[in-house]
Amino acid sequence: MSSPPVPSVSPPFRRLVFALAFSVGVSFGAILYGTSVLITSGAAGADFSVGLLSAAFSGSVLTGAAVAVHVGRRADRHGIRGMVALGGILVFLGFLGFADSTAGWQVLAAWWLLVGPGSAMVLFEPAFVAIQQWFDRERRNRAAGTLTLITGLAGPIFIPSTSYMTDLVGWRVTAGLLGTCVLLAAWLTAGWALRTAPAPARAPLQATTPMSSAEPSNAATSRWRKTPAGFISLTLAVALTMAVLEAFNVHRIARFEATGFDPTVVAWWAAAVGLLSLPARFLLPLLANRFDSAKLYMTLTVLIMPAIWLAIRGTEAWEMHGHFIIFGLLFGAFIPLRAVIMSDWYAGARFGALMGVQAVAIALGRAAGPAVVGWLAETPLGYSGGITLLAVLLVVTLVLLLVAVAGRRRV
Repeated sequence: MSSPPVPSVSPPFRRLVFALAFSVGVSFGAILYGTSVLITSGAAGADFSVGLLSAAFSGSVLTGAAVAVHVGRRADRHGIRGMVALGGILVFLGFLGFADSTAGWQVLAAWWLLVGPGSAMVLFEPAFVAIQQWFDRERRNRAAGTLTLITGLAGPIFIPSTSYMTDLVGWRVTAGLLGTCVLLAAWLTAGWALRTAPAPARAPLQATTPMSSAEPSNAATSRWRKTPAGFISLTLAVALTMAVLEAFNVHRIARFEATGFDPTVVAWWAAAVGLLSLPARFLLPLLANRFDSAKLYMTLTVLIMPAIWLAIRGTEAWEMHGHFIIFGLLFGAFIPLRAVIMSDWYAGARFGALMGVQAVAIALGRAAGPAVVGWLAETPLGYSGGITLLAVLLVVTLVLLLVAVAGRRRV
């Protein structure tokens, strides 16, 4: 049997990147945007409480995080082909189970045990690992931008199509169709673009903290005692960023409705955010070929701060419009830039595992951000208090990024 190709012998760029973008975009569209329609009162919300459906989705984020490190380790050793195929099956079975549910525990089981773990195998993390394994720095930055650019179309495609199908054939049939779409996209990608699994990256991980002489020399024992320089600070910064972004994704319509705006008008502005984000999704990773990726991430964090400030009060039309324009133009670039930084700093045999560890922190941030803002919205502090907290978190993010960069320079 011939050995798998090394990263320098890469597959056709378009075949891998466009196939991954198709698979991730379909999966993201079905799991996130399709579900946002399915939980409404005209769909599954008519049969189950919003609280139950929200718990099902939030729990799936956490169960996905629970398997993320294992997924990353497997990707390091064997590539992502098997993971993508298995993830497609799990998500498909989860959506079928959801469509057939008649009791609350069945809904939770379908999402927590099937959709959540499957999501960890078909969304961004494995795709970024594959890109890092196959391409050199310049091509993988372009690949990350292309991937997130195409997946940015998922919202404009899946929200209206899921709404249309729900009205036409009902939410249960629509849920089954969404699961089928994920299965077909994952299997087509695994069978066509990933016919040969990429070889695990062989380059040693750079910038690790030296072990003390008291530590055992056995690699299997000591591998996880070496913390890559800057990794903890960077991971905390990324988790806080995602907490802020996810809080706005969940609460932005309700936040401006609370200040007196027509929710239909706000919903249209929220839908426009996805289209506004497309240029930055592609261009920022390309700029990382010429400028330091961490500095670009910090610049992006500073530039998006006014969008947060405008939502603290949010009573004037210019504040609402300004928020959505600034937020829309910038927020989509955080995901690919985070992958670029990780690839620049930690490319090597443990890249997938480190991405998995970071995915756990991101999942906790995604779950906590909306929950905390929602809780504060029901206290005397209201949404203004919650948004102010998010503004503070972005400042903390900048401090953590500076600490991470300083840690890298010391090694």
